[in-house]
Amino acid sequence: MQVNVHRSGTHNWALITRAPDAGLQPYVIDYQGYRELARVPMRRLQPPFDGIPMIVTFGPSIDIVNGDRPLERRLYRSFLAGLHDVHVFTEYEGRQSGFQVNFTLLGAYRFLNITMSDIANRCLDLGDLLGDGEAERLVDSLQDAADWPTRFDLMDRFLLERLRHGRPMSPDVAWALKNLQATHGARSIGALSRDLSCSRKTLIQRFHAQIGLSPKAVANILRFAHAVERIRAADEESWADLAIACGYYDQAHFNRDFRRYSGRTPREFQAALLPDGGGIAG
Repeated sequence: MQVNVHRSGTHNWALITRAPDAGLQPYVIDYQGYRELARVPMRRLQPPFDGIPMIVTFGPSIDIVNGDRPLERRLYRSFLAGLHDVHVFTEYEGRQSGFQVNFTLLGAYRFLNITMSDIANRCLDLGDLLGDGEAERLVDSLQDAADWPTRFDLMDRFLLERLRHGRPMSPDVAWALKNLQATHGARSIGALSRDLSCSRKTLIQRFHAQIGLSPKAVANILRFAHAVERIRAADEESWADLAIACGYYDQAHFNRDFRRYSGRTPREFQAALLPDGGGIAG
């Protein structure tokens, strides 16, 4: 378990992270517990990535704002965000506390057992996904737990049981996804469909059903997410070199993707990174 703490005049937060049980690691990226106090409104950018976050909130609701349509906003307490290829913002003021599970795309399909395109670019209340009774029991058990290690163990047990009854992703889609992830989105859709001996149309339909977006959209998200990782790591390289290393045609193409997926330039994105794992200032 790792704990990062940040204190400033306007915002304090503690981020507690732990890897899931070994049996969950193909399906869950990580667990994150958090406690925050914002003395002024706190706004964070949430760019696309190749995962599905589920948030169980112990405190007040969080306002979620569509980055492309800023007048579209909705309050959520406990919710799950489907795979996005647009950015959103989260906003709150005062105290916040909660638990976040970041599912892999494999894990989200198995956990939810739904057509994933139904939740793409959407956030849904946990009660609508799990049923009100199961969602309430999960929230109550996590909120009432004595400490974070107990919460992590509770989530391990909950997910192991639910995933045991879930439907796995089909082998062809799982294979294509693994290839895209291994190449940070560089494999062409034509090459994937030829390797699988299926049509592009069939592969696209299966991606929509089991992942939520088309293979091309997923490849673009993976390329962008790889660039974000390099920026977070503070690699000393020029923007043009970084663009080419991440598979972009040139820096102009790189800049367009950052505008599309984060609403800002790469330099603005880098400047907005918050310390101590605090996310990205909105």
